[in-house]
Amino acid sequence: MPNITKIEVQKNHTERFNIYIDEQFAMGISIDTLVHFNLKKGDCIDKSKIQEIELKEYEQHAINEAIQFLSYRKRSGHEIEHHLEQKGYASTVISSALHYCDKHQLIDDNDYAESLKNTMIHTTDKGPEIYRQKLVKAGIDKQIIEKAVQSYVVEQPFQHVVKVARKIANQKKGPAVKVKQKVYQALLQKGYHFETIESVIQELDFNQDPEFVDNLLQRDLEKVYNKYQKKFDGFQLIQKTTDALLRKGYAFDDIKRKLAESGIEDE
Repeated sequence: MPNITKIEVQKNHTERFNIYIDEQFAMGISIDTLVHFNLKKGDCIDKSKIQEIELKEYEQHAINEAIQFLSYRKRSGHEIEHHLEQKGYASTVISSALHYCDKHQLIDDNDYAESLKNTMIHTTDKGPEIYRQKLVKAGIDKQIIEKAVQSYVVEQPFQHVVKVARKIANQKKGPAVKVKQKVYQALLQKGYHFETIESVIQELDFNQDPEFVDNLLQRDLEKVYNKYQKKFDGFQLIQKTTDALLRKGYAFDDIKRKLAESGIEDE
């Protein structure tokens, strides 16, 4: 029966070993595989044993790949599974790698959700629904997600959301009602709940300098009027212009006043 005639440390990798069988190089294995089979010089080794060693080494490759993937940041079990699938590992080998990671507490979906929650609350302007989307994408269990999202809502400082909303409002120009709508929509897109948004809106002052808004109305009036003037005239032109300005959030009385000031109503 063939036997191991030599075991040597690889020159460029001190935790990997070259195995020689009957004086011929047979394979390279990790220290984990070496220890697992307690391999030593003089051991008899048949074809079946070699296959066992090769399978163990293949599993160890998958484990090392998972550990390397985890070295950049925390991962969920689903993320590791997907990564190993992308690398072409068989499902049984992936299961072994996941079992290893779980056994050695390298993956913990509760801890993953907690870590992501803390990171997002302290470093982003996103709300709980964006957090939920990330957990779903990571394959976290639904019960864990629901509990984590509730915790996110409780722990995210209300004044932080107010600050986010105020920043958005300061970037928007136009009638107060339109700015309010834009802030509302922006907060929805950032993943905040309706109840939170309603409370935040109450904290903001959307009033703008009347002269500034009046100048905006004049600008928009000219732009809209010139656009519709190419297709309409008379009452229909005035109606189209008025409707367009109403959609932009301007008050009807202000529009009528500005039309009169511009002499358009008399055309």
